[in-house]
Amino acid sequence: MRWFWFACLTAAAAEDMRHRSISVRQLIVCGIFGFIQGWKTGIWNHWAGLLAGAAMVAASRLTEESIGSGDGWFILASAGYMETEEMLILLLGGFGISWIVSMGIILGRIRTGGKGIRTTIPLLACMWPAGLWILIRAL
Repeated sequence: MRWFWFACLTAAAAEDMRHRSISVRQLIVCGIFGFIQGWKTGIWNHWAGLLAGAAMVAASRLTEESIGSGDGWFILASAGYMETEEMLILLLGGFGISWIVSMGIILGRIRTGGKGIRTTIPLLACMWPAGLWILIRAL
């Protein structure tokens, strides 16, 4: 199931980079298999992903999509595949890489005198390296 989850992450990250949105179909398919996996392994072992995903969806609503809701829905869909430690690796790795990218954007804007277009950072693409690490660790 790890390979399937990683394929879901890869497809969602690619779509997030291209369109800045994630297909509802991808979320549903990933979520159905994640729910089945979580049910088989005990859904309470996956509380961190459920909590983090719900918090991201709520933050998205509160910020009027400044934080993409697709990212939160993907974390919710992924909760069944990962236990707490793996979810922390995914979130901290993704947020760490997105922080580095955002610092590069800020420094670039300072260097150009603040000129440039509004930029968004695709969080799922930033989570991809951490997802790869989770996949390798599981082998």
